[in-house]
Amino acid sequence: MKSSRPEYTPVNGKTYSLFGKSDSTAGYYETIRQLADKVLALNPVTRELVEGIRNFSLRKKLLKKSLGINDAGNKMPVILNLIDPCLKKYTENVEGHLRTLPLSKIWDRRLATTREQYHLYMLEIELTNRLFRTEFINANKKIALLPYCLRDFSASCKAAKNGFDYQCKHCSAKCFQNHTSEILKSHNIEPYIWMGGNMKQLAKYTFHEKRTFGILGIACVPELTFGMRSCRKNNIPVVGLPINANRCIRWFGEFFQNSVDLDELEKLVKNY
Repeated sequence: MKSSRPEYTPVNGKTYSLFGKSDSTAGYYETIRQLADKVLALNPVTRELVEGIRNFSLRKKLLKKSLGINDAGNKMPVILNLIDPCLKKYTENVEGHLRTLPLSKIWDRRLATTREQYHLYMLEIELTNRLFRTEFINANKKIALLPYCLRDFSASCKAAKNGFDYQCKHCSAKCFQNHTSEILKSHNIEPYIWMGGNMKQLAKYTFHEKRTFGILGIACVPELTFGMRSCRKNNIPVVGLPINANRCIRWFGEFFQNSVDLDELEKLVKNY
């Protein structure tokens, strides 16, 4: 029998929170879907659009300058100006974080993500899901990579290495690892807590067996974006969900309990 889901309360992150000023992340997901629809109306070729957004997001200095520019002949600044006002409430802590970022960390692409980049990353994640969702669902072998910070920190985690990487043992009813893993298993997706499994080796083995292979990722917005890009580069169907806020040791120096929208996860993996 499935255990009841953990209490779903707003969490704040170092730079972003998908709750914004709400008690739910439903507003964020509705917003990002509507924005993706509008952006696709400007360019309906999803793969071309995703790569265009990726390339544009690399140009940090240009992004800030592009705000307020309405050049119909240049789609990327148009897209940024379209999404920026709608996503600002989810990224209110970015500037404060960047002001206090040590000089030694300024070259860390994840830690030094700007507000404009966050917004482009959020859109890129949504569009990548649309690009690969059907191919992912139809893959012969599907795995999910989950972040350590979804565990219940009030309990002694019993997760153990099992094949590719660590897996949840369902030891706490309050644990988001537990409930996320249950959902994934019910849709024939193997969930792993990402601790250092050899992804390239697993992919090569699967392809050698002439089986199609798909990956679902759950991570903070920058980490998820870079992971999805790596999968696209290697022609691996990938989908993913951002965790509700960035609260791990990379950002705070210690782990804080985190969550992911379980309803959105079910929507993403359900085979309609």
